[in-house]
Amino acid sequence: MFQSMFDRLLALFMVVILLVALVGGAFSMLSIRSSMVDSRMESLLRQAREIAFLASRVEDSAFNDYLNIQSPSMSYLQWKASAVYQDYGAYILIVDRSGRVRDNMQSALQGSAGALQTLDADGVSQALLRVLQGEEVQVQMRSADGPVFTVAVPYVQNGAVLGAVFIHTSAQIINAEYHGLLLQIAIGFAFAALAAILGTAFYARGIVRPLTVITGAAEEMSRGKLSTRAEVTGVNEVRQLAGAFNVMAEKLEQVEENRKEFVANVSHELRSPVTSIHGFVEGMLDGTIPQDDYPRYLQIVFDETNRMKRLIADLLQLSRMDKGVDKLEWSDFDINELIRRVIIGRMNDIEDRKLDMQLEFEQEPCLVHADSDKISQVVHNIVDNALKFVVDNGNLTIRTSLLHDNTVAVTIQNDGEPIAPQDRDRLFERFYKADKAHTAGKGTGLGLSICKQIMDLHGQTLEVMPLDEGAGFRFTLALSRKPEPAKLEAR
Repeated sequence: MFQSMFDRLLALFMVVILLVALVGGAFSMLSIRSSMVDSRMESLLRQAREIAFLASRVEDSAFNDYLNIQSPSMSYLQWKASAVYQDYGAYILIVDRSGRVRDNMQSALQGSAGALQTLDADGVSQALLRVLQGEEVQVQMRSADGPVFTVAVPYVQNGAVLGAVFIHTSAQIINAEYHGLLLQIAIGFAFAALAAILGTAFYARGIVRPLTVITGAAEEMSRGKLSTRAEVTGVNEVRQLAGAFNVMAEKLEQVEENRKEFVANVSHELRSPVTSIHGFVEGMLDGTIPQDDYPRYLQIVFDETNRMKRLIADLLQLSRMDKGVDKLEWSDFDINELIRRVIIGRMNDIEDRKLDMQLEFEQEPCLVHADSDKISQVVHNIVDNALKFVVDNGNLTIRTSLLHDNTVAVTIQNDGEPIAPQDRDRLFERFYKADKAHTAGKGTGLGLSICKQIMDLHGQTLEVMPLDEGAGFRFTLALSRKPEPAKLEAR
């Protein structure tokens, strides 16, 4: 029946509003009725006290003496009784200690004397006994015409309780006022519920409409339109959802662009050596290349196949790290010694280019906690880049220094051409090469990406140093908690 989210929300809110209105209205009406009864009883009690005071001023014989009916006190008492009847719809009985109604008060009943016979005699008797003991009474009695609310107070002369003043009012009179108020309350609740339902419909539409827009955008993305974005509107939570959806869409679009670029780069990197190998092999097969030149061209083919092997190995390593298959083998080792071994392995290149090699180690030994094989690969890759782009007779500097957060910073720097600012943020992208790299060597463009991935696995940083002269990289490693050998000997 309710297929859409808007219909369900609206139906739910309407049920809740109606339940709240009904429960709230019921409690309100009960509370109001109770308040009205309490207020009426309190007013009647005040009137009964006044009449009791007047009755105490009238001589006992005056109640039964028709000739004294026009005495000022008796006249005022009868006027007061009539006024109470007119104002409150209540009638008054003044009874003596024996329960006999004073004769001269019969005229104050205004034709309602017959109500005396309808009252619950037992209830009146019990109330009279309590009043004669000096107690004020508020009770609800039964009569032939229905429930009756009664208040009774004693009237006293010369310190003695001579009788009681009863004031009776029918529950129907209070209910009549209550029913009129009930109608007003019901109308008020109806208007409030209508306004709440309209407001709820407006609010629910404000929630559902942005969600519908996000759903439509998701469907568009599922069809391959990754440039689709959701409109950021609605309540704060929906706005956050739309913002998160747009961020996800941007990342997916970027991933798709990277995928396309990655495929294009891999195709380019593989096509070049394959084309070269194919051309040379074809030349040797059809006799275009003389047999005397075979060794030279076979060496080229061999170099190209090695290049393809390195490319495939790098791609496989990146894939393993992306999938989390390539795990780290943690150990404690001396980073200074690792750097020395890397430099010793490249001494021929350093001597051939007559470089000034400087190693600056702040602490000896410098133990770090990492995967030594992976860090060795990082150092090899960065040193290879530094040697590739350094000028002959230039400087190559490697330093390790302690930082305040229990880490070691390893800096590798040369005095070659500085890295352009527009290239610094993209050097760690896969297959990205600055213009210099295209002319200087045969790198795959994956070395720095692998280095960055390795440092991310370690939870450390790898960054390009913003130098005005020369180029440099810096990465960090966690210091080892293992005591250093020198300190152990000192103990």
